[in-house]
Amino acid sequence: MSGPGRDNRAYLAICGAMIGWALGYAIPGFAQVRSLYYDPLARRFLVGMRPGLLPMGYYGQILWGAAGAIAGLAIALAIGARRRAPDDSTIGLAGAWALTALLLVGAYFTWNNWP
Repeated sequence: MSGPGRDNRAYLAICGAMIGWALGYAIPGFAQVRSLYYDPLARRFLVGMRPGLLPMGYYGQILWGAAGAIAGLAIALAIGARRRAPDDSTIGLAGAWALTALLLVGAYFTWNNWP
Protein backbone atom coordinates (compact mmCIF):
# COMPACT_ATOMS: atom_id res chain seq x y z
CA MET A 1 0.00 0.00 0.00
CA SER A 2 1.42 3.37 -0.96
CA GLY A 3 0.09 6.86 -1.18
CA PRO A 4 -1.22 9.47 1.22
CA GLY A 5 -2.91 6.96 3.54
CA ARG A 6 0.36 5.27 4.37
CA ASP A 7 2.05 8.62 4.99
CA ASN A 8 -0.76 9.64 7.33
CA ARG A 9 -0.43 6.41 9.29
CA ALA A 10 3.33 6.91 9.63
CA TYR A 11 2.79 10.49 10.82
CA LEU A 12 0.20 9.29 13.33
CA ALA A 13 2.62 6.62 14.60
CA ILE A 14 5.45 9.16 15.02
CA CYS A 15 3.13 11.54 16.89
CA GLY A 16 2.05 8.68 19.17
CA ALA A 17 5.68 7.81 19.90
CA MET A 18 6.46 11.46 20.70
CA ILE A 19 3.52 11.72 23.08
CA GLY A 20 4.52 8.42 24.72
CA TRP A 21 8.13 9.59 25.06
CA ALA A 22 7.09 12.84 26.73
CA LEU A 23 4.74 11.12 29.17
CA GLY A 24 7.15 8.27 29.87
CA TYR A 25 9.98 10.71 30.53
CA ALA A 26 8.06 13.04 32.85
CA ILE A 27 5.53 10.97 34.79
CA PRO A 28 8.00 8.77 36.75
CA GLY A 29 9.83 11.81 38.10
CA PHE A 30 6.59 13.57 38.94
CA ALA A 31 4.92 10.51 40.50
CA GLN A 32 8.03 9.41 42.45
CA VAL A 33 8.21 5.99 40.77
CA ARG A 34 11.20 3.71 41.32
CA SER A 35 13.78 4.24 38.62
CA LEU A 36 17.32 3.38 37.57
CA TYR A 37 20.12 5.58 38.96
CA TYR A 38 23.86 5.60 38.40
CA ASP A 39 26.25 6.40 41.22
CA PRO A 40 29.49 7.66 39.62
CA LEU A 41 31.57 7.37 42.79
CA ALA A 42 30.61 3.77 43.51
CA ARG A 43 30.43 3.00 39.76
CA ARG A 44 27.24 1.02 40.08
CA PHE A 45 23.60 1.21 39.10
CA LEU A 46 20.87 1.48 41.72
CA VAL A 47 17.10 1.10 41.60
CA GLY A 48 15.06 3.19 43.96
CA MET A 49 12.95 6.25 44.57
CA ARG A 50 15.85 8.66 45.14
CA PRO A 51 18.89 6.85 46.55
CA GLY A 52 20.80 10.00 47.54
CA LEU A 53 22.08 13.33 46.31
CA LEU A 54 24.83 12.11 43.99
CA PRO A 55 23.26 9.27 41.95
CA MET A 56 22.05 10.44 38.55
CA GLY A 57 18.58 9.45 37.42
CA TYR A 58 19.04 10.26 33.75
CA TYR A 59 19.47 6.63 32.69
CA GLY A 60 16.21 5.67 34.35
CA GLN A 61 14.41 8.59 32.72
CA ILE A 62 15.71 7.53 29.31
CA LEU A 63 14.47 3.97 29.88
CA TRP A 64 11.05 5.19 31.04
CA GLY A 65 10.89 7.52 28.03
CA ALA A 66 11.78 4.70 25.64
CA ALA A 67 9.12 2.46 27.21
CA GLY A 68 6.58 5.26 26.85
CA ALA A 69 7.57 5.81 23.22
CA ILE A 70 7.13 2.12 22.44
CA ALA A 71 3.73 2.10 24.15
CA GLY A 72 2.66 5.28 22.33
CA LEU A 73 3.85 3.84 19.02
CA ALA A 74 1.92 0.61 19.60
CA ILE A 75 -1.26 2.51 20.47
CA ALA A 76 -0.91 4.79 17.44
CA LEU A 77 -0.28 1.82 15.14
CA ALA A 78 -3.37 0.10 16.53
CA ILE A 79 -5.43 3.22 15.90
CA GLY A 80 -3.92 3.64 12.44
CA ALA A 81 -4.58 0.02 11.48
CA ARG A 82 -8.20 0.81 10.71
CA ARG A 83 -9.44 0.16 7.18
CA ARG A 84 -9.55 3.75 6.11
CA ALA A 85 -6.66 6.17 6.36
CA PRO A 86 -6.72 8.84 9.09
CA ASP A 87 -8.25 12.09 7.82
CA ASP A 88 -6.70 15.55 8.01
CA SER A 89 -8.40 16.51 11.25
CA THR A 90 -7.03 13.39 12.99
CA ILE A 91 -3.55 14.13 11.69
CA GLY A 92 -3.77 17.76 12.83
CA LEU A 93 -5.01 16.74 16.26
CA ALA A 94 -2.20 14.18 16.66
CA GLY A 95 0.42 16.78 15.73
CA ALA A 96 -1.07 19.30 18.14
CA TRP A 97 -1.07 16.77 20.99
CA ALA A 98 2.53 15.77 20.24
CA LEU A 99 3.72 19.39 20.33
CA THR A 100 1.68 20.12 23.44
CA ALA A 101 3.09 17.09 25.28
CA LEU A 102 6.67 18.05 24.40
CA LEU A 103 6.12 21.69 25.42
CA LEU A 104 4.49 20.74 28.74
CA VAL A 105 7.26 18.31 29.65
CA GLY A 106 9.91 20.83 28.65
CA ALA A 107 8.20 23.51 30.74
CA TYR A 108 7.90 21.13 33.71
CA PHE A 109 11.62 20.33 33.73
CA THR A 110 12.57 23.95 33.08
CA TRP A 111 10.44 25.06 36.02
CA ASN A 112 12.03 22.42 38.28
CA ASN A 113 15.49 23.80 37.46
CA TRP A 114 14.45 27.37 38.25
CA PRO A 115 16.43 28.74 41.22
